[in-house]
Amino acid sequence: MTVKTSITLNRSLVEKVESLARELNISQNQLLSIAIQEFIERRETKRMVAAINEVYADSPNEEDRAIQREIQEDHRKLMRDEEW
Repeated sequence: MTVKTSITLNRSLVEKVESLARELNISQNQLLSIAIQEFIERRETKRMVAAINEVYADSPNEEDRAIQREIQEDHRKLMRDEEW
């Protein structure tokens, strides 16, 4: 479903939109829809990356490090008698 809307743009931007739409052989409406969709997707990607970075920025606390050391020691014990 499409919805009609009205926007106001600077004349220089309108000229660029007209020119690019002609170059791509698509309508100005299509060009603006593509541009808006790409803008939204980039923002969503930036938010997702920021959220992921926030999670990974949290360094392990002492309890986590102690667990890691225990796991490493258990692994060493298990692998000590293995032939390579």
